[in-house]
Amino acid sequence: MTSDLPDESTSDEQDTTPTDDTSVETSLGRSSDELGERTVATELVDAPVETAVAAAPASAGNRTRIIIGALVAALVVAGVAIFMLTRSDSSSKDSAETSTSVPAKTKSLDGVKVEGAFGEKPTITFKPAYVGSEESFKILSEGDGPVVEDGQRVTLNYVAVSGNDGSELDSTFGQAPQSVTASKASLTAVLADALVGQHVGTRVLVAGDQTKAQPAAWVLFVFDIVGAETLPTSAEGTPQTPKAGFPTVTVENGVPTLATPTGTAPTTLQTEVLIKGNGPAITSGQTVTMQYTGIIWATGKEFDSSWGSDPVDFPIGTGQVIPGFDEGLIGQTVGSRVVLVIPPDKGYGTSGNSQAGISGTDTLVFVVDILAAS
Repeated sequence: MTSDLPDESTSDEQDTTPTDDTSVETSLGRSSDELGERTVATELVDAPVETAVAAAPASAGNRTRIIIGALVAALVVAGVAIFMLTRSDSSSKDSAETSTSVPAKTKSLDGVKVEGAFGEKPTITFKPAYVGSEESFKILSEGDGPVVEDGQRVTLNYVAVSGNDGSELDSTFGQAPQSVTASKASLTAVLADALVGQHVGTRVLVAGDQTKAQPAAWVLFVFDIVGAETLPTSAEGTPQTPKAGFPTVTVENGVPTLATPTGTAPTTLQTEVLIKGNGPAITSGQTVTMQYTGIIWATGKEFDSSWGSDPVDFPIGTGQVIPGFDEGLIGQTVGSRVVLVIPPDKGYGTSGNSQAGISGTDTLVFVVDILAAS
């Protein structure tokens, strides 16, 4: 029995994504060994144990969230990872005894001095080491823009420094700002509280405690809230006629579901647009905000889905996710609902991903709602 899907792929690129039983952190993304170290705070996302690093707790519903996991796993610098400000159940109790071998000389944000105007890169000074009694935030200057609402997409510029010695860990100033979903479903309570209810144009200082996850991991952030917008909850655009041979997609309460495919899986990457969005086309290097569901062609088993929680982000066209995503989403327009059929050489290769239940011969099928790109 053969697939009814047309063979549209012209790429001869072979899979270069080795995956083994330890690569649950990387999941649909490339391994952290391939990516190497990256700067902290490229993404402020929910980073569960299964997909990021063992320091982070599982997300609501214990979703695997395997696409973004690779990105989060790679965002490590100076022993601190970006999931320091993702939603976490860790406690700051006894942090003064566990966070650092350097004596604590600053114990609250009142002892931290921040210089510089909103929009300019701030200078953060204090007597190291900083060890607080609890995570906290402080409004440094208040803006007069719209109020950030729970669940909105917030654009930020920031600087992050080590609580141990004040050294800079990361900064977006002079680069592209970052976007996060302002909710306690995605972020730690302190960061969500520091964003939700504040005006666009506000500068806020945040102390994050990661002493349960990393040694010496009190981190101080200064965030400038640059913008906020409400994203659609699902794809919006013009419905398209389904292609013959593709798995059927049904929608219930706004959530798309993939039926078990029939026939032999195609051997090349295939794409189908079910809803054509009216937004701009995605280009290489952009970060895509999306909801998605993934199944295995042979069994119809769902191995991952972001629905039921906040949308997730990942960069495409930069080799940080499996080739099927890098190639299949470039050129699609914001607002679209797209089906991707990804053969093994564009997914996990011959090694598969045992912890996600994916073998080295499994073809994957995703339905993706593209909500934004930046």
